Amino acid sequence: MFAEVLLLTCAALCQAEASDPAALQLKVNRLVRQLDADDLAERVAAEKSLVEIGPKALDLLPAITPRTSAEVKDRLGRVRTILEKQAAEQAAEASRVTLQGEMTLAEAMAALEKQTGNKVVDVLDATKQTTVKTDFEEAPYWEALDSLLAQAGLAINTYGGNAGALTAMSAPEGQRPRTEGAAYGGVFRFEPLRIESVRNLRNPDVQQMRLTLEISWEPRVTPLSLEQPLDAVTATAEGGTLTIDNTRGSLTASTHADISSVELEIPFELPSRDVKEIQSLQGTVTALVPGLTETYVFENIHQARGVENRKAGVTVVLDQVRKNQDLYEVRMRVRLDDAGSALASHLSAWIFSNEAYLEDASGKKVENIGQEGYLQASNEVGMVYRFDLQGSPAGYKFVYKTPAAIVETPVEYELKNIPLP
Repeated sequence: MFAEVLLLTCAALCQAEASDPAALQLKVNRLVRQLDADDLAERVAAEKSLVEIGPKALDLLPAITPRTSAEVKDRLGRVRTILEKQAAEQAAEASRVTLQGEMTLAEAMAALEKQTGNKVVDVLDATKQTTVKTDFEEAPYWEALDSLLAQAGLAINTYGGNAGALTAMSAPEGQRPRTEGAAYGGVFRFEPLRIESVRNLRNPDVQQMRLTLEISWEPRVTPLSLEQPLDAVTATAEGGTLTIDNTRGSLTASTHADISSVELEIPFELPSRDVKEIQSLQGTVTALVPGLTETYVFENIHQARGVENRKAGVTVVLDQVRKNQDLYEVRMRVRLDDAGSALASHLSAWIFSNEAYLEDASGKKVENIGQEGYLQASNEVGMVYRFDLQGSPAGYKFVYKTPAAIVETPVEYELKNIPLP
């Protein structure tokens, strides 16, 4: 009887923590204190329990300060690293939509945004009143969105210029519905756009076919880059397997926050004229997906010399703030514990896209008016940010925001029945 009561009590406490942020914060605080317990078993158990809470514990963990004990510093660092990686892995999973019934496009779009965090802008007011039918049960976001866009006669403007949002537009006349020809994997949407065949008449041995593949992603998360190894692509037709040209190569594309997709050109040897379609195109792309954004704050910046702020696997170092003619320069470095070969080649692009600003005593933000790199290593980038200040930098904080984890995520896809020219 006592055991049953104890189990019920524990279950009730867990439910309270899940629904009550204050209760969860108290639990995290207790476990953090336990990280410095005298007994080793208690310290190990506390670290394990923090990890089991999952990424929602990240915002509740305390900052590491000079007063933090070495034991707590090490264990908190490990916890953050694991949770940041979990958050990045979760970000790469497809958002799910559950929605049934007949409603206006505006109502359906609002429901999708509420359930997934994905925003679509520039839908005309008249189009918003279009009646659409929904029958989604844990459907991938792209599948649900494509259905709505097809019913409303809309398409996505890849170059809409809205960071963190998809830009809608009227579908061009004759364009096939978005529900046809696409495939989905994780947060990504794959669609073949065009096929071009080239035969050199002077030199018949020089001939090739190129298939342009568009890869889009949910706007709530922008991957750092996408890579398609050509030896991870297979294509079959009625007559057999099509040959990839140069399977030792790899196609790579960097992304931009205000452009919602990238295009990759897959090269094939030119097939026989008897081949009318690619029955199946299968591939695996590797995406570098960021996790939750961490905020690094530095105070007393006018006195700072090599001040380090570490969270998870990323260390931000404020080297110096100095005056250069009429401007103040903030010199800082971003260092990764493990950049990995794929991330190392895109490190600068990632760092340049991160937010960096000053904040005065009243909380007013002062944006930088220019930036440039001064150091590039395999796992470290040095940056200079310039600010136009009226007076001394004393009293300002330097704020830097960056994902503290980037994960390499393999994404499989299969496209079927692609007609050849």
